[in-house]
Amino acid sequence: MEKFNSFERDIDFAFWKEICESHGELRHYRRGEYFVHSGESLKQCGWIESGGFKHALTDCEGNLKTVGFVFRNAVLANYSVIMSGAPMPTAIIALEDSDVMVVPTKVIWEYLECNPELNLRFVQSLFSQAYRTILDSYYYSPLQRYRQLIERFPRILELVSLGEIASYLNISRRQLHRFRETSGSHAD
Repeated sequence: MEKFNSFERDIDFAFWKEICESHGELRHYRRGEYFVHSGESLKQCGWIESGGFKHALTDCEGNLKTVGFVFRNAVLANYSVIMSGAPMPTAIIALEDSDVMVVPTKVIWEYLECNPELNLRFVQSLFSQAYRTILDSYYYSPLQRYRQLIERFPRILELVSLGEIASYLNISRRQLHRFRETSGSHAD
């Protein structure tokens, strides 16, 4: 499957997959089950064998907002939390029944600490993605961001509910429905 996040395209994650497959344990997560809650320490990270997850936070009004997605054949973690040991700023929740090869976070931390060039590439790639996201939120209209999302990752409408997509784009579900009518994209 195509990679959803730009940092997934920037970095070769073969090392992560190999670590998880050789030292990990296969765990099944049911739709809606938490991999980790916001505010907790990230004790495990993993490699998604099947399924998908969302990163979500609770806003100041108590609403759960989707801030990111990750799907099959990708890393399930938070780099900054792995490296700093800080509490998770978001929850990671299964979007569908999913299988993940999990390892203790310490295993990945040790690998990255011993590979400073890779560690630096992570930082640069994640910073670049974050900065681009901020700039795009100012530069592009919500309709343009929706169209870019569909163009970049056409299967998103098959994998994620409309409510999750609206939350990710930081728009209302009603606005998303209008965009879909305008764009002629009605697949759910």
